[in-house]
Amino acid sequence: MGVNLYTRITFTGVYHQPYVISHRKRKRPIEDNSAHCWIFEKQKLEEIPVHTNFQELKESTDLSEVSDQCFGLPIAPGQLMVAVVRTLDPNLLDQMYQARTQKAVVEFIWIGGQFLGLPLDKGIYICSPQSGTNFLWWGSNIVWSLKKYENGERGLILWDIIVAQQVLKKSAPTFLETLMHKWVPSLLSYDQCDSIIISHRSRNYMISKASLRKLHLLNIVCRKVMLSDHLQYSPGGEEGNNAATDLWTNLLVSSETELLERLLAFTFAAVLGRISYLRKGVSNDNRWFPVGIAQMDSWVSMNSGEVHNELKSLKSRIKDLGSRIDSVCEYSVEETCPYCSAPVPFESPEAALCGSGVPDTVPAERHRLSRCAASMRLCSVLQPAWHCACCGGMVEKLVPEAFFTMTASPLDADNDSESLCLSSPAVPLCPFCGIVLQRSAPAFLLSVSPL
Repeated sequence: MGVNLYTRITFTGVYHQPYVISHRKRKRPIEDNSAHCWIFEKQKLEEIPVHTNFQELKESTDLSEVSDQCFGLPIAPGQLMVAVVRTLDPNLLDQMYQARTQKAVVEFIWIGGQFLGLPLDKGIYICSPQSGTNFLWWGSNIVWSLKKYENGERGLILWDIIVAQQVLKKSAPTFLETLMHKWVPSLLSYDQCDSIIISHRSRNYMISKASLRKLHLLNIVCRKVMLSDHLQYSPGGEEGNNAATDLWTNLLVSSETELLERLLAFTFAAVLGRISYLRKGVSNDNRWFPVGIAQMDSWVSMNSGEVHNELKSLKSRIKDLGSRIDSVCEYSVEETCPYCSAPVPFESPEAALCGSGVPDTVPAERHRLSRCAASMRLCSVLQPAWHCACCGGMVEKLVPEAFFTMTASPLDADNDSESLCLSSPAVPLCPFCGIVLQRSAPAFLLSVSPL
């Protein structure tokens, strides 16, 4: 195939991933400054074109010529995009300013719209006959990329997949809607129907049987793609104003409620596990210390008619501990406002308002406070919390890695609280999205907005 192996570097991958060969400059007399792409299928290595086009681009890009100023061609995590690192011509830069700071540029080029050896689903509705096959390739490659991340051991890095879906939502909304209607039943292993338009009971059953990672994928796609052009969703808040929005909003509500109940069940089981270790005389010093049990208890009581029976059973076992509970977890019902010392009642797991409703104790200016999404406790105003870029939740008390690696739901009656690996380190991952959290700067006093 005319490949000069001395001037190439190979990026290999998993099944159906193309092999991209990129140019690397070496001190050899022979160089052809070209890039090639191969795919390994049916015990055979075949070359495929390295070009692409996307709906918002006027023309396709040919990657076969990369020039001697190319540093490399790294592939995005979802394998829908290639980043080309190129040097800048110093003669075209301002020698006083630009030449001192700018050494190279990164160009992002889509590759998800080309054949990668995946079977095409011709049942997906095509809204643009002129580029029908291109749409099918995009759909097949997006679904395949999402399926890779169903493995809980892979870190959730979906930026190229999400950006591709957001572009398709603008340029081909009907196609994307149809594609996602087919993806969700496959994600939730619901073989009886190829659409998410099902009964409320069937939807909740599907979600209750799904793995934690699958629910994280569903939440990210719902928030960042299907509901991205609507108001920020919050449980109990304003819903959409059309059937499609209501459908995805209800799906997101069901998924997040399931994740919240699993988180509470995991925390309650951790408390019971610490009690069990204490009875056996085993030290709990190196084990995760649960917090916010009183607030979680209040939430279960407020929603007792809708939560899983196993969660209510764990709550009853926590209540039976009596005074022993203080030795294994943090249990404090009363919370006060850090700004005015007024009492803060528990009304919502996301936010709180100081003041108890009693006229003598309600402050003149009620302050809105954030709650930790993992513990339901009030976030500190002095210490920086973690922030989720997807759902916007604030996390102050990190959840142990064991929660994200559990193979079965903590709501399963067969789960043994003693088997929880509470010695695993706490990780900065969002319990509702699974992505890496970011540090958020503290609000301090000057940024508080009284109501």
